[in-house]
Amino acid sequence: MSFPGAKRVLPTKINLIRLKQRQKVVKKIQKLLEDKRDILLIYLRRAIADYQRYYDEYSKHLEKAQEYMALAFVQSGALECKQEVAYIPETLKAKIATRSAFGVKIPVVEFESATAASSLSLVFSSPYMDAAKEEMEKAMKSLAKALNAEMSMYRIMNELRRTQRLINAIKYSVLPDIQKNIKFVKQVLDDRQREEFMRLKLIRNKLQSRRVA
Repeated sequence: MSFPGAKRVLPTKINLIRLKQRQKVVKKIQKLLEDKRDILLIYLRRAIADYQRYYDEYSKHLEKAQEYMALAFVQSGALECKQEVAYIPETLKAKIATRSAFGVKIPVVEFESATAASSLSLVFSSPYMDAAKEEMEKAMKSLAKALNAEMSMYRIMNELRRTQRLINAIKYSVLPDIQKNIKFVKQVLDDRQREEFMRLKLIRNKLQSRRVA
């Protein structure tokens, strides 16, 4: 019987002990990786749910802000509304930090206070513009949370792929090679033991035949 990948191992008892110890260690590592994969899946499901919830909130607040802006245009006129929104900056400033989720580094986005929503003046004559400002602030907070959840999803999925590749490597390559080597060494040692037993039996039979003679 052939054992591919087992020829490099010297068939000795000490190597057999080492191979069995290595097999135990590799199985423990496999179990830890499988536990990590299961926990990452929980994090991923949570991130997907958070993304959907925050994106829905963002869409709802943005829609309300647009409705209030439309009412402000009707109440105060397009000219005054355009003058007010002319002070809104064209870009958003954001702070980016990082957090760790089970060893996975995830960026965290937070919009600075001087954003488009906070640039709308509360002194404006139309209360609809104030309501639009409040809805925009809520929308930006929800958008930041949705972005954080989306980045969490991608980072966790990448870590899941890496973890699954390690599990597959252990399951289909590392462990089978170790098990083949263990089987090879055990077979050689068993053959040697049987040969030694037969040799001792032959010696005993010869000694007994000499005594009888």
